[in-house]
Amino acid sequence: MNKERLIKNIIDQIKEAQIKLGYVKETVRLYYPVTSLNAILGTDLSDENSMLAALCENKFKDDTVLGTLKFSSHKGRIEVSIPPEGVEYVHTQVPRPEFLSDMINLFANHHSCSLEDIKSVFGKYSEAYHCEKMQEGTDFDYALYFTEPDIDEYYYCVKQEMGHTIYHRFSKEDYELLLEV
Repeated sequence: MNKERLIKNIIDQIKEAQIKLGYVKETVRLYYPVTSLNAILGTDLSDENSMLAALCENKFKDDTVLGTLKFSSHKGRIEVSIPPEGVEYVHTQVPRPEFLSDMINLFANHHSCSLEDIKSVFGKYSEAYHCEKMQEGTDFDYALYFTEPDIDEYYYCVKQEMGHTIYHRFSKEDYELLLEV
């Protein structure tokens, strides 16, 4: 079980939320489908009960930088509770990713940003990125991602609808699952 990859994913999700919404020293709860956790952890568990048992058995205690993580089942997903001390760690010790900050700033200040605006942010960090039209049935119009994951490893799926543009960030594995519709 790849505990380090889960911790990194949790940190990335918390950091994104802190950039968008600000920091508050409080418990944060993240919700993961079993398929996402399987991809992150390198496991092949079939349901939420077996995933929950495996996570609880691995004892994500104080040996993580986030403190003791708690896991529970919630409507078909796994809830991960991160204590306030872990959230504070992300706020004080994890640098603000410049690319993600620029993306969030673009969407916060331009509710109807264009694909060209988004590509401009990607291009600021590297010309080595892909922009592809999404297949019908995926709920998104385009996917953009860097070929160099050290810049940013996530896949940004964009939807333009009714004068607004939104994005959702996926891991590579979750993006590939999204394409299986």
